[in-house]
Amino acid sequence: MLTVKLFAAIVLLSACCRLTEETAVAGTVPRVRVESGELAGGTGSTIASGRPFYAFLGVPYASPPVYKHRFKEPQPVKPWVGVWNATVPMSGCIGLDHNSFKVTGQEDCLYLNIYTPKLPQEGLVSGGLMNVIVYIHGEAFQAGDGDVGYGPHYLLDGNDFVYVTVNYRAGPLGFASTGDEILPGNNGLKDQVAALKWVQRNIAAFGGNPAAVTIAGTSAGAASVHYHLVSPMSAGLFNRAIAESGSALCHWAYTENVVQKTKSLAEFLGCPTYYSKDTIKCLRSRPALAIAESLKQFLPWKFNPFTPFGPTVEMAGVERFLMDLPQNLPSHDVPVLFSFTQDDGLYSSAELVSLEEILMDMETNWNNVLPFLLDYNNTISDESLRPEIAQKIKSFYFGNNTVSVNTKSNVVQMTTDRMFKEPLARAAKLLASKNTSPVYFYEFGYKGKYTLTNKYSKTGLSDGLGISHGDNTMYIIKTQNEHPHDNIEDAKLIPIMVNIWTSFAKTGIPELGNSTVWTPVSKNLADPLKLIKITQNQTFELQEQSDPGNHTFWSTLPLTEFSVTSLSENLNHTEL
Repeated sequence: MLTVKLFAAIVLLSACCRLTEETAVAGTVPRVRVESGELAGGTGSTIASGRPFYAFLGVPYASPPVYKHRFKEPQPVKPWVGVWNATVPMSGCIGLDHNSFKVTGQEDCLYLNIYTPKLPQEGLVSGGLMNVIVYIHGEAFQAGDGDVGYGPHYLLDGNDFVYVTVNYRAGPLGFASTGDEILPGNNGLKDQVAALKWVQRNIAAFGGNPAAVTIAGTSAGAASVHYHLVSPMSAGLFNRAIAESGSALCHWAYTENVVQKTKSLAEFLGCPTYYSKDTIKCLRSRPALAIAESLKQFLPWKFNPFTPFGPTVEMAGVERFLMDLPQNLPSHDVPVLFSFTQDDGLYSSAELVSLEEILMDMETNWNNVLPFLLDYNNTISDESLRPEIAQKIKSFYFGNNTVSVNTKSNVVQMTTDRMFKEPLARAAKLLASKNTSPVYFYEFGYKGKYTLTNKYSKTGLSDGLGISHGDNTMYIIKTQNEHPHDNIEDAKLIPIMVNIWTSFAKTGIPELGNSTVWTPVSKNLADPLKLIKITQNQTFELQEQSDPGNHTFWSTLPLTEFSVTSLSENLNHTEL
């Protein structure tokens, strides 16, 4: 567990910094100097072996995005005088939490955390500077943080890496857009770019190699990783990429009508909308809490669609993060590792299938609620086809059966296919066809004692509901509430999963620790998806999936997703 050894200090807190007047004995506190000043950190230890590491928490990589900096691209950190107290994490960015339906975090949030097993002043590890893994958290682009809930306690056990986690702006404060140069959009992703640039300039001070950076993420963090693969802003900032249960081609990871939503947000908060400059000036005067709370207006049914504000093509601006639809852009040619879990759709469906009254509501109002649950409300090519599309989906996944407790597995498969498996497989195959570097894929099919289904269901019940979104990551990144190291069988899987990441980060080729050969995804789009399936018996099966996520079915529906039509309608769509 992370135990920070606090040094005797006087902590000075302000809106811009937290500094300490040094009173500790020299040498008792880990110190690092970065471009903006000196940091004083703490220590922790890994779970299995108790290996010590240094932890530098709440380190600013950009100025607080408050007051006049709200809705602006990330601004440089101002240097500080004295020593920055990096022993406690700072708050995550303010947003509406998917599970509690409450606002969490603060607007002053652009901080990162760095964990390292050795500092340069102690002598470099064998081979020189260490590889770096930068982890980008999920939470649907609406909330979340990269703090102690994503710990290094498994990853650094026997592995010489520098591990970094990042906070970035979320929800309207991170992804609102006026569609012009006043607010082009994607500030949350630009925050991540600023963090990656900070890593390039400063990570050597922690023993990290800026020329050997792997970016990794889960869910919205994985979609972010894919966006960095196709954004010119991110060129040269990383060498490998890991995307778990998310991609830029996931329907929830792209917002078609963010300009209209930004106008609706302004109207809800009593701001003018005719001139963008006046809109943003007014929104800067509104409390951050009110802006975050207003997200509830964009969730018509059971927190769906779960990403009302997210990445979009920027229609203006000199330097744009996303200049075109993601599938149209060239990709940075680096090795990529994708994955999904067997029942990823439990992220959005666990609560639905846990409560009979919600299943009854789905059955009764199927045509109305399905476009929100499956996030296609804004991409129906012809409004007259709305009932037909909903009924085609129901017929395909339920046959003649009704939505009920007896068909909850059908709901899970439907959401898994639509929201994760189909777009992730399509993204991997597309990248493999474009690049010379290999693309690898795995499916996680192991259910242990702990599962995030308990969290997503909000009932604590997970029996029979499958292997959830994020269940694989908890065996690599130590989460706050799920501890697979507590269970004998689950603990056996931790070093295997960690090795997949660390071997890939070092060489660009993931290893399983046995004789199984991991075949990359074919460069021929017509070929089946080649992947490794991690089974309930902790074995590894090389599979070829000819129609992952039922791609053939979904491609027949008259939806305008990721098309020229959807791009041209960005500014004019009135549906929320």
